[in-house]
Amino acid sequence: MPRRRWLFAALALSLVLVTGCKDRGGQVEDAGQVARQAANRRLTGDWLLQSFQPSVALEPMLASLLQVQFGRMTVTFDGQWMHATGAGVDTTRRYQVMEADRDRLGIRTWDDTGVTYDAYGEFRGNELWFEGRTTPWQGRGVLLRVR
Repeated sequence: MPRRRWLFAALALSLVLVTGCKDRGGQVEDAGQVARQAANRRLTGDWLLQSFQPSVALEPMLASLLQVQFGRMTVTFDGQWMHATGAGVDTTRRYQVMEADRDRLGIRTWDDTGVTYDAYGEFRGNELWFEGRTTPWQGRGVLLRVR
């Protein structure tokens, strides 16, 4: 009989220790996930395209369309969707913050056909300096926070 009580006490103690070691939500928070969520909150809002310098020359029509967007195109991030509106442009893309570290972040967007576009950026005051890594939007640019 005493052996049975000892076994029961050991089992009860084990359960207390195991359940007591979990955090409030039952899961240990991932530091990378916390950083990505913080970057996504910082990104949320309205931004104005200030500049973009493509790495490869764009075809003339596309280059002209890009040129008229500076200071006019508004890009809105809402946590899951990016909406860009400007002269002759109105598009919505799903996006996700893939990585984040302090003021830097990596973003992936998907077009309607599922093609992905990657960009990396750095928050600098009320600006987001970014670098597009996927053709035809390889290059560097700046977005200005307007809201």
